[in-house]
Amino acid sequence: MALAEAVFIGLLGAIAWALVKGILEFPGVLAVAVVAGWAIGAVLWQVRATPLLAALIAAVAWLVGLVLTWLVAMAILPGSARTFLERVEATPFLEWQGPQFGPIEILGLLLYVGAALYGARPRST
Repeated sequence: MALAEAVFIGLLGAIAWALVKGILEFPGVLAVAVVAGWAIGAVLWQVRATPLLAALIAAVAWLVGLVLTWLVAMAILPGSARTFLERVEATPFLEWQGPQFGPIEILGLLLYVGAALYGARPRST
């Protein structure tokens, strides 16, 4: 059950990342990364799962967030006469992500994983 909860939290974090980054174009995604990463780790700590599992789920959530950001950007592209599917087809993810990828994304990954490791760390009870 905790694994499903952690994956769900990761999905919520990915959606929040996409909305904050894709629509608002705001670096608040770093706060999303910290909160979602820590929540993933904290949920998995309750069942004594390995911190590496938390880190893996957090990294996947970060990647899903990037993909969802691309989809949001394609959906809200202003002034386009193309349909959503035509925009997605004309601008592949990696081609779009190349110029978009920068320090915020790298720091976001580090914060996601670091917060997940922190949340799932072994501690005395």
